[in-house]
Amino acid sequence: MASNVVPPLYSAAESDHPAVDRWCSAVLTGAAARLLLLGPSRSGKSHTAYAAIRRLVNAGYGADRITVTNAFEAARAYDVPLRADVTLVDDVTISVDLRREANGPRPLDQAEAQAALALQAAGLSESITQLVRRPNQSWILIGSSEDRLVETLGKETTAEILAVADVADLPARPRPSWD
Repeated sequence: MASNVVPPLYSAAESDHPAVDRWCSAVLTGAAARLLLLGPSRSGKSHTAYAAIRRLVNAGYGADRITVTNAFEAARAYDVPLRADVTLVDDVTISVDLRREANGPRPLDQAEAQAALALQAAGLSESITQLVRRPNQSWILIGSSEDRLVETLGKETTAEILAVADVADLPARPRPSWD
C-alpha cells in the first residue's frame, strides 16, 4: 500500500465492525460519513480507525484526500486541517483521560502551565467544532466516552457530534500478559 496516512504499526489493520463497514461504504460512494469511536484505553480504537482509512486507500481512495492528526496537534494549531475530504482525529479525550486515569494525585500546575493547557483545550474544542460543522466532510473521531467528550469539548460540541455521527462503542480488550 503506497500511503503515508496509515503508519507502519497499522499497515495490516483490519476491522469487521459494522460501523466501519457503513462508514467506508458511504465515503467510497461520495457521501459524507461521520464515525465516533469510543472505548476505554487499549480497546482498539486507533486500530479500528486506521483499518477504515486503510480500507479506503486500498479501494483507490487517494491518500491526498485524507488527513490524519491527533488532538495535541489540532489543539496546538487551533485548527484541524480541512483541505482533505476525510479527516481522522485520534485521542480527542486524551487530556481528560490522562487526568482521570492517573495513579495518584497530581500536583497543581504553575499558573503559566494552567493557562497554556486552557488555551490548548480551547483550541481543540474550536478545531473539532469547525470540523463537525463543515458540510460534506467525512471524519472519524476517537475518544474514550461521551462523558469525557463533554468534559473535553463541552456539551454543545458533543451534542453536535452525537447528532451526526455513527457511534461505535468498542469493549475493553484483555491486557497482554506482559503488562
